[in-house]
Amino acid sequence: MQTPPPARSVPDPTTEPTARPVQPAQLADLRARLPELMPRDEQRLARRLEGTRKIRDPQRRAAALVEIAGEVDRAESRLAARRAAVPTVSYPPQLPVSDRRDEIAEAIRDHQVVIVAGETGSGKTTQLPKICLELGRGCGG
Repeated sequence: MQTPPPARSVPDPTTEPTARPVQPAQLADLRARLPELMPRDEQRLARRLEGTRKIRDPQRRAAALVEIAGEVDRAESRLAARRAAVPTVSYPPQLPVSDRRDEIAEAIRDHQVVIVAGETGSGKTTQLPKICLELGRGCGG
């Protein structure tokens, strides 16, 4: 004998809190905050924001926007935690890459592609990621 699936609860409008209408300024604020997020969060939340245009019911749209605003807050918190978790960087003075780190950092910051050539053991593999971390690369995903 099978038991029937549990009945779906229908929200009671008299007891459920109603979502506040989202003002156009709040929507613009959400859109403005997206580029500061990790790329995966930015793309996902931009699609969700765009999807709210299709919701005709103002209360459902407002509820969706409130939910998206919460997700933006959580995404900002994740990014802040990642930035705070970046370790302290030190450069061994005996490595040639360490001596030229300012030049290398400038090249990485100013150019899309940088080629660094050097002897085996000069610190290319170990020091370049540290330079990138100092430039803020790698925190956003």
